[in-house]
Amino acid sequence: CSGSVNLSFSTSCPTVTVNPATLPNGVVGTAYSEVLSATGGTAPYTFAVTSGVLPAGLALTGDTISGTPTSTTSQTLTITATDDNGCAGTRSFTLTPVCPTITVNPASLPDGVVGTAYNQTLSGSGGTAPYTFAVTVGALPSGLNLNAGAITGTPTSTAVANFTITATDAHGCTGTRSFTLTPVCPTITVNPASLPAAVVGTAYNQALSATDGTAPYSYAVTVGSLPAGLSLVAGVISGTPTDTVSETFTITATDAHGCTGTRSFTL
Repeated sequence: CSGSVNLSFSTSCPTVTVNPATLPNGVVGTAYSEVLSATGGTAPYTFAVTSGVLPAGLALTGDTISGTPTSTTSQTLTITATDDNGCAGTRSFTLTPVCPTITVNPASLPDGVVGTAYNQTLSGSGGTAPYTFAVTVGALPSGLNLNAGAITGTPTSTAVANFTITATDAHGCTGTRSFTLTPVCPTITVNPASLPAAVVGTAYNQALSATDGTAPYSYAVTVGSLPAGLSLVAGVISGTPTDTVSETFTITATDAHGCTGTRSFTL
């Protein structure tokens, strides 16, 4: 004797969990590698990005997200893990790669000398070469320029210059450094070292000159006075002495940029 019954049977998937719960954001220009895993199902698992995209420069291969981020653009995505029986689980992530700390070098710059050629090369570190450089705050000293990562030119003033230089790497990440430059005057020498003696009643003529600054120079008696009968005009002491009284005086030479040098004489 027999009997029968109709039965309905169904199976359900287990809860598959994608791990880890969060992913590190990564650093632009720095190699990235993060291994995924899953639990709750039957190994092995396969992984895929099923919604959104990974940040630029990253890719999912097998169970590993790897590559080098090239942008700080934030990306939201969903990764699906599928087990050996076709059961799946998902997890959403948001990745926002951050810029590295970019350093502008050197830490300080030489002040330079007014009227003397200046050349200082800048560099960047911490990011991805090549770097570009720009003055983003303030201005360089008069006479200097920044071009292709080098500050060059000839300072023309001793005015203090405060400025900030920004270095931008290949991925658009930036770093800054502030500098203060105060170009100094050169040591200007008044020539000759001594003046020939003058003779009362006899015409006198002595040209002055200066070195180590930037021509043309102007000359002036800034301390004391010339002997009676003599005068200083256009860099030449001339005239006819009228007495034998000794005079001690200082002559100052001023160059094209306002830098000065002095020498004392006795006639």
